[in-house]
Amino acid sequence: MSNHANSIDFPELGQAIQDAREKQRITREELAEEPGISARHLQSIEKEGQNPSFPLFIQLVTMFHISVDQYRHPDRKNHLAPAVGCASQHF
Repeated sequence: MSNHANSIDFPELGQAIQDAREKQRITREELAEEPGISARHLQSIEKEGQNPSFPLFIQLVTMFHISVDQYRHPDRKNHLAPAVGCASQHF
């Protein structure tokens, strides 16, 4: 398996986290309080594509119901779109 298949597009994922946070009208400072990180660290995840720790990664994608598949396999994004849409209807 190639390295590409095992990687996650963290800059795109960070943007998705920021978009979801802003859609819910949560400030960066408010969100950073939940996992006990600094607002600057959250900014580096959202804006600079910094890789978060695994526990923080899980907490953020779970909190905002973000499907990781589209960031892990961007070349298959169109194939996953219907499944992602179906899954989000349960929330």
